[in-house]
Amino acid sequence: MAASALRYMRPLVLAASFVAPSAAGRLAFRLFCTPPRPPRRSGNGKPAASAASIKLQHAAQRAIPFPCGSVQAYVFEPETTGPARTVLLIHGWTGEAASMAGFVDPLLAAGFRVVAFDLPGHGASTGRELNIPLGVASLAAVARVFEPLHAIVTHSFGGAIALAALAGSVRAHPLVSADRLVLISAPSSITEITRQFGTAFGLGRRGQAALERRIHIVAGNPIEVFEGPAQLAAIGLRTLVIQDREDRELGFQHAQALAEAGPFVTLEATEGLGHRRILKARPVAESVARFVAGAG
Repeated sequence: MAASALRYMRPLVLAASFVAPSAAGRLAFRLFCTPPRPPRRSGNGKPAASAASIKLQHAAQRAIPFPCGSVQAYVFEPETTGPARTVLLIHGWTGEAASMAGFVDPLLAAGFRVVAFDLPGHGASTGRELNIPLGVASLAAVARVFEPLHAIVTHSFGGAIALAALAGSVRAHPLVSADRLVLISAPSSITEITRQFGTAFGLGRRGQAALERRIHIVAGNPIEVFEGPAQLAAIGLRTLVIQDREDRELGFQHAQALAEAGPFVTLEATEGLGHRRILKARPVAESVARFVAGAG
């Protein structure tokens, strides 16, 4: 939602938080879970094709059903004989599978099968909304098709989804398992992000409480269960955390908090790549491939 629209809506939302907090909380939850999907156009009015999206055209495409629709998966097979271990790529909020295309070639060169997919409400997958329960359900469906997973490589909100799936934080969904995990520019605190959204949206104390109750109802657990460091400590999985010190969307303190989960976590800091350009940096992709292969 545009900042100008939020500026005009905040007084109304604040008033609604006092008069009808449950309704304000439900509205806030829906907006919180609805990513924008702006059309991308080229100069002739047709959708623009990026190098990353063209990369996906070389993959085997597969629609994978999950309880709330289907997600689009893209499968890259290495040029090796025999079964290959699988690495799953999960993009972040407002991203898509193509966002993770820079990791494909280094992982293929290391002998891995690489699977990327569009989360619900993103790319070619169905739906208009995304939240952690929806993300976990879709991830579990993809994992069942391609298991066992050797590693999961994530960006931003995809990291929160992977942590919840690995830790079993969303009830009624089976645990997802992997040998290694990579968290790139991942949030350490969903509670913090939710409350920042509530402040920007104009929710008062009662409206914020209603939003967090709604999250509890949908996820089956209170929002505090989804704190990244606690989930990561419970999983105890060999993990690489990468974040740029100049990330303006998520401060570097998120990476530091995740790194404190235990000695099984390795922290790598980059400079000058921000929150999204980090995905296009070849040294980052190569570092990820080395870690996934067990050489780092």
